[in-house]
Amino acid sequence: MQVARQAAALSQLHQLGRPLTNLRDLLPCLAQRLSFATHGVGEGTSTQGVPRFYKTVHIRDALDQGGYQVMLDHRVLRTPARHPLVLPSRALALAIAAEWEWQIKRIQPFTMPLMSLAATALDEPKPRDEVVATMLQYLPTDSVLCRDEAGLVADRQAQARVYAPILAWAQQQMGVRVEPTDSIFGASLGQEELGGVEAHLQGLDRWHLAAAEQLAAYCKSVLLGLAATAQALSIEQVLAAARLEEDHQIERWGLVEGGHDIDIADLRVRVAAPCLFVRLLRWH
Repeated sequence: MQVARQAAALSQLHQLGRPLTNLRDLLPCLAQRLSFATHGVGEGTSTQGVPRFYKTVHIRDALDQGGYQVMLDHRVLRTPARHPLVLPSRALALAIAAEWEWQIKRIQPFTMPLMSLAATALDEPKPRDEVVATMLQYLPTDSVLCRDEAGLVADRQAQARVYAPILAWAQQQMGVRVEPTDSIFGASLGQEELGGVEAHLQGLDRWHLAAAEQLAAYCKSVLLGLAATAQALSIEQVLAAARLEEDHQIERWGLVEGGHDIDIADLRVRVAAPCLFVRLLRWH
C-alpha cells in the first residue's frame, strides 16, 4: 500500500517536469507529494528530527544577493553550513518553502530532497575539482558504455534502444565518440573524450553540478546524469535507463515484494528530485 502511494505521488510529481502555465497553484501540493513519495526513505538511519520551531513559511526577494530567500517566520533559512539560502529562481524558492511548510510536527530532512540539493550546491562539501575528478574517474565504467554481451539478445537490443539518445547527446554536446564495450576493464576513452566531459562539467554552475553529481551516483552513469541535467531526456527516460538491467531481471525472475518495489520507489525519488530541481531553476 505504501509503495503504491509512493508511485502515485511520483506520477503526479512527474507532471511538474512539463511546461506549466500556473506553477504557483501547483507548488503548494509539491512538498506533500514529495513527503508521501519519500515516506520511509532514509528512516533506517535518520533520527526523529527536531520539533518544528516556526509557524509560517514565505519567500522574499533578495535581488541584491542574486535571488530569493525562504523565510521561517522572520528568520532567513540557512544551509547546514550556515550560509543564507539564496535561490536563483522564484519557482525553486517556492518549492523549497513548500517542503518546509509541509513539515508537520518534526523536521524530517529526508522528505526535503530539493532543500538537500540546494544546500549541497551552496555549501559545496567537496571542492568542485574533486567532484569533477571523481565523476571522470567513473566514466570508463559508465553503465551506458558497458554492455553485457553474454546477456540475452532482447537485453542487448533494449540497451541499444534506451541508451541511444544518451550516446547521441554525449557525442553532440561533449564530443564523446566511444563504442560501448563488454570489456571487464571498461570503455577506452581518449584524452579528447575525457577533455570534452571535463570541460562540460567545469562549465556547469553550482546548481546543475549538484544535480548532475546526485543523478550520476544513483543512476550509475555520468553520461546519463549529465543528459538528465541538461534536460535532454524526460524523467521517464532517465528512470528507464537507470533501471534497465534490474527491470530485465524482474521480467525474467519476478518481482520480490518488500525488496524490488521499495528499490524502485526509492530510485524514483532520487531521480525525480534533481530532474525537477533543474527545471525549477528555469522558472521565474
